[in-house]
Amino acid sequence: MSRNKHAHVGLKATLTLAQQRVGAVLACLKVLCPSAAPHRRRYLAKKFLASVSCEDSLVAQRMITPAVLYEMITRNSQCVLNHTGRCPLLVFSQQLSEELNEFFRED
Repeated sequence: MSRNKHAHVGLKATLTLAQQRVGAVLACLKVLCPSAAPHRRRYLAKKFLASVSCEDSLVAQRMITPAVLYEMITRNSQCVLNHTGRCPLLVFSQQLSEELNEFFRED
């Protein structure tokens, strides 16, 4: 494989990883801040992603899968049936943040 093809494969992998990170953050913010306007969630996502940028880090990062995230959210949330018959999602942010911190805690 030529040098340019190696660079293209690396760039494609980096782009895919970046898209996955942005998608995961936006999905979390949609659950954690359901009433926030989309532009506010994008702003929060940019701030969050900028704060966790670890390109300088030599330590491999632990990645969370969609299945693990789903399990964490379902364990730390519940539907609260209200008088109109709707079921808004109640998220236990303290417990969810503790579980996320535990997941990403370095050994």
